[in-house]
Amino acid sequence: MYARIGTFDVPPEQLDQVISLFQDTVVPAFSKHKGFLRYTAYVSRDRGRIVGVSCWETLTDLEESGGTGAWAREEAAQRGAQMVGEPQVLELAFDSPANVVIEHTIIEQL
Repeated sequence: MYARIGTFDVPPEQLDQVISLFQDTVVPAFSKHKGFLRYTAYVSRDRGRIVGVSCWETLTDLEESGGTGAWAREEAAQRGAQMVGEPQVLELAFDSPANVVIEHTIIEQL
């Protein structure tokens, strides 16, 4: 799995508008692309910051959605969002559910 991560600084009065843009418009646009898995957004209302993470089955799927990602960034900018750096593309190293129990095996030496 691969993720594209975008970080935006947003004027506090525009936060809800930018969040709605991603939830109501960008996610449905990403959903039309092959390999789209999910979109997760995090917000710091105190800092006026949004971090969005789109997840894709393959790197090719992520890359082929690049035009939609660029369009989403332009739409966010029109609503006052400023991109912090460039979007990051990362490969999943591991994913762990919250209820993981690690079992230890004790081997006695003879």
